[in-house]
Amino acid sequence: MTLQEIAPPDQRGYADASIFVTTDWLAEHLDDPDVRVVDTNSPEEYEKAHIPGSVGVVDNYYKTSLEDRTHIQGPEQFAETMSSLGISNDTSVVAVDSHGGLYSLRLLWSLRYYGHRKFKFLDGGLPKWAAEGRPVTDEVSTHAPGSFTPHADQSVIALKEDVLAAIDDANTVILDVRSDGERDGSNKRGGKRGGYIPNSVHLEWVNFHTGGDVPTIKPADELRTMLAGVGVTPDKNVVTYCQGGIRAAHGYWVLRLLGFESVRNFDASWRLWGEDLSCPITVGENA
Repeated sequence: MTLQEIAPPDQRGYADASIFVTTDWLAEHLDDPDVRVVDTNSPEEYEKAHIPGSVGVVDNYYKTSLEDRTHIQGPEQFAETMSSLGISNDTSVVAVDSHGGLYSLRLLWSLRYYGHRKFKFLDGGLPKWAAEGRPVTDEVSTHAPGSFTPHADQSVIALKEDVLAAIDDANTVILDVRSDGERDGSNKRGGKRGGYIPNSVHLEWVNFHTGGDVPTIKPADELRTMLAGVGVTPDKNVVTYCQGGIRAAHGYWVLRLLGFESVRNFDASWRLWGEDLSCPITVGENA
């Protein structure tokens, strides 16, 4: 897909495309003091090239530590992380990545969970920005610390107890967005157990974006068709999960783009479920 073939977000049929900004919009607002551009790629990628003025992150998972990837940072730690990036409660955050929105949408979900509403996602990310010949730099940007006060919103997160209750709930679909190998148990990713949550359905997250040199979220009609094919429809409550809530956060936003009203991300995902022997699993069967 060429740059000319990429339809703007408001022309892809989404129920609500308000989380997107275009490269044109960002170019016009790059020096706006109320806008903080956050490059959510890895520190190594950030050091090579990023949008001028954007800040890099140490951990684009926003977990409690680099060693403990199970749970999202607690409120005090998350407030410190945001403040260190120059983000306050009134800051407009624009997330950027090079991976089809994977890490940007994780940041947006994390902000949403902690009560922040002024956030956007750069459509096409850094690949589109660079392909259009816009400026990039390897100079590290810093900003004055912000003042961020979190207010957790439990309606967007699923805990273990919620998922256990959802297994036999006819009104709820549990959506597994991991790879085939994780689903069938052949890839345990270093954990105790492989397999999947009973009664969950499977559609890997990479199906939600176009791939290619400039990956963008697919148009709404394509997404709805794929999701309906595995039984994920807007009349259901949906819980997304993966290994650690990152790909599941991407899935969360895809569903919200399509107008799904009841969506929760199982943030601890398989990292908790596979290690907790009290949690039921299915291996191999109809994976």
